[in-house]
Amino acid sequence: MKILPAAERPLRQALGLGPALLACAERERAPWMTASVVRGPAVVLGAAQRAGRVVRLEACAAAGVAVLRRATAGTAVYVGARGIVWTLALPDVAALAPDATMRTLLNRNVRGFLRGIREAGAVAHYFGRAWISVRKRPAAVMGFEVSPGGAVLLEVLAGIEAPPGVPEGLAADEERAVDRWLGKAPVGLGEAMGGDALGIADAVMRAVAARAGGPIEEVASIEPIEPIEPPWAPIVTRADDPMPKGFVARPPVRVPIGWIDVGIESASGTAWLGGDVLAPAFVLRAIAAGVEDVGEVAVEGATVADLRGARPRLERSEPPTAGS
Repeated sequence: MKILPAAERPLRQALGLGPALLACAERERAPWMTASVVRGPAVVLGAAQRAGRVVRLEACAAAGVAVLRRATAGTAVYVGARGIVWTLALPDVAALAPDATMRTLLNRNVRGFLRGIREAGAVAHYFGRAWISVRKRPAAVMGFEVSPGGAVLLEVLAGIEAPPGVPEGLAADEERAVDRWLGKAPVGLGEAMGGDALGIADAVMRAVAARAGGPIEEVASIEPIEPIEPPWAPIVTRADDPMPKGFVARPPVRVPIGWIDVGIESASGTAWLGGDVLAPAFVLRAIAAGVEDVGEVAVEGATVADLRGARPRLERSEPPTAGS
């Protein structure tokens, strides 16, 4: 495995490393990883979450909290003073765990993170949701993206001083309506493990890298596949982002993980799907377009049937009948 050494990085830069490392893994057919200690305050949205359904942008602006979007699907994460972003890119889902499939993407690939947290001094578990528990409290949120060719990007985000949940004063009504943590109070890693953020970031990264079973090669940059400075994660300023302009939001649909966001373009009837569900972007586009067979795909927090059922359809008025 190739690793960029753990380092303190601007949050937007750390999030931009995800697509860059995914391109490296696809091109070189080898795993890549890095870890970044970042600073907030910020809310990091999942790739497909409609911003205005998760946060109140005006409240975030008033509080000086940036709203950013990452490349991986899943739920929002709050970064208070400091946080950690682990970025793992795999050429295929079984690159670290030979028995992993798209259906077990998180279950198999979370194991190195659990081991690393334990080696750093805390008991960690994964109970099948989209987060890792540390000392029996939710502490780190996972998100993934899968390319059409099967390469996998996995991001794990955690706060140090503050827990990862979006503060109630910043959250939209729909976000506050969801019991994200199954009745448990989330925790920052500083409270659960101590304040050595860079040490924790590095220890977990190296535990994941050890699962690759081969030599670990440290690299100073990701040239020539990408520039030294990766692309910056986008700042979100529009409530309907990332729904395309011209689309109209429909009421979100409740699923086990939270919500499926839906929208429709009135002129054409083109549908859009997003939300809290962990699903590859190309799968969301295919289901929104009405594709029936998407094959075996990675979906967590809901089912393909849930996504199909949520797909909005243009409600066209019927012509009046005789005598009406």
